Amino acid sequence: MLRLLILVILLAVLIVFALSNTDLEPIWLVSFGWHLSIGTLVLGVGVVALLFGFLIGLIGDMQQRSRARRAEQHVRTLESQLVELHQRLDRLQNPAGSPLPGTTPIQPAQKV
Repeated sequence: MLRLLILVILLAVLIVFALSNTDLEPIWLVSFGWHLSIGTLVLGVGVVALLFGFLIGLIGDMQQRSRARRAEQHVRTLESQLVELHQRLDRLQNPAGSPLPGTTPIQPAQKV
């Protein structure tokens, strides 16, 4: 929310500057020249910088999401290993044929 507020304020300042400086001036870039107002040039540079910053942020966000997916997969793997180790520990503590604590063994039905 703070980023959006800063963005709106910056764009408002750039727009006011562009509207205040409407006189055409010759602009040269290497061997290309044209007539453009300084306000329009500043506004254009601001928009290009905004798009460049958005692109950089998008790349960083994609990297962060990739790291988060890898971490979640690692957690799932560790959780499955933990379940397996608990099952192995239960089998070692309670060998086959001995009842678990707190349970009563089932007696086979006797024929009459």
